[in-house]
Amino acid sequence: MTHSETILLINPDWTGIRRQKQPQFKRIWQPLDLATAAAMLEQDGFSVRILDNNIERLSSQAVGQRAARCDKVFVTSTPYDRWQCPSLDIGFFFRAIGQIPRDRLYIMGAHVTERPEAILRQSRARLAILGEPEQTILELARRDASPDIPPDIPGIAYLEGDRLVRSVPRGFIQELDSLPYPAYHLLDMDRYGYEFLGPDFAILEGSRGCPHGCRFCYLGMYGRRFRQKSVDRLVKETAYVRDRFHVRSIYFMDLEFALNPEFVRSFCEALIQQDMGIHWCCQTRVTDVDDDLLKWMKEAGCRLIHFGVEAGSPRILSRTGKGITVSDCERAVSIARRHGIRTALFMNFGFPEETRADMESTIRLAIRLDPDYVAFHLIVPFPGTRLAREIHLDPEAFPAHLYPHYNFVHHDLRSLKSMLRRAYLRFYLRPSYLMRSIKGHTLLRFDQGRLFLRVLKG
Repeated sequence: MTHSETILLINPDWTGIRRQKQPQFKRIWQPLDLATAAAMLEQDGFSVRILDNNIERLSSQAVGQRAARCDKVFVTSTPYDRWQCPSLDIGFFFRAIGQIPRDRLYIMGAHVTERPEAILRQSRARLAILGEPEQTILELARRDASPDIPPDIPGIAYLEGDRLVRSVPRGFIQELDSLPYPAYHLLDMDRYGYEFLGPDFAILEGSRGCPHGCRFCYLGMYGRRFRQKSVDRLVKETAYVRDRFHVRSIYFMDLEFALNPEFVRSFCEALIQQDMGIHWCCQTRVTDVDDDLLKWMKEAGCRLIHFGVEAGSPRILSRTGKGITVSDCERAVSIARRHGIRTALFMNFGFPEETRADMESTIRLAIRLDPDYVAFHLIVPFPGTRLAREIHLDPEAFPAHLYPHYNFVHHDLRSLKSMLRRAYLRFYLRPSYLMRSIKGHTLLRFDQGRLFLRVLKG
């Protein structure tokens, strides 16, 4: 079946990120969810375009002109790689949609899922998609052709007069193997990369959801139920992006890649048997890995693992809800180093009841673990998290474009940013780290260095 309508999917650029009170890494990676939705639409006979404005950098007027040539326009505040740690200021999102005809505008993302009424009122979009977006995008493209919104489409919200209307929630996609390969042919694949892996880069997913209950983690888009592709499907998808787009470096962006160790072993065995010839990285919990698993991962091409260590104080770490210990972190980093797998750690300041002494423990642990890279951040009570509920955060107390920038209930920003500067200086300016970086050619790249300077300037 062929449809006459043309659909435009937009990932806005992040110029407005500069106004945030704490800097965040915002790397330019493929908007995987938009590419997956585009593939579903193409399979259904629609003509589809993706505008990744991080690459094209069009003005809002130019975006509006492009949107005017399409029948429906879907814009996200958080593409796949940003939904778990949403931007704290989405002024860029509202600028991006400024010239798009409102009767064609559909909005989605973590911010929209958590605050549909505020964002609908400001954006005047036709409707909001709540949660996992791909199936809803397809259904809206098929059915929303009249002035009246079909109220029986699950997973949407819209304004009816002055009243917010929510449809029934949409269930999560259970069979991830049923999803088509991402429509990366609609993107300029040569423009994406990851400085820790190199060019010829793509992001893929092997699973969705995370069953753990970390107080600070946002899971509102894809939920807590763990859903996984089959080994055969993920291997074929990996081969597809390698062969069709000449990809040689892949970030598997699962929330917890090694939650199912048998899956990982089988996946690694298949990569080795097929001599896939790729380098890849993933993120997972420190309690998920052991010596045998990391041996397989290294042989299969794993070059980097992202671990969430979070805090160096046992007292604070036990209260994060993460279910890990300092010794778990030490063990995981040590095993990875033994197998020649680089490590990048996430560590945070600003937990409830955290003292300066606790924060100093975090810095000391980072130095003791001595990973290849570490990113220090300020904990944010993202709407929809346990932390936000525990501090009684009222998201509607903030303008539609803003999230809280730090845990303002228990801490003051000046002290937290001072600790952030101290952490970066103490970790990255150690003579031993500098010498190792020079020898290994791993000094901070441009975007890392820019973030580093912003932290130091406060």
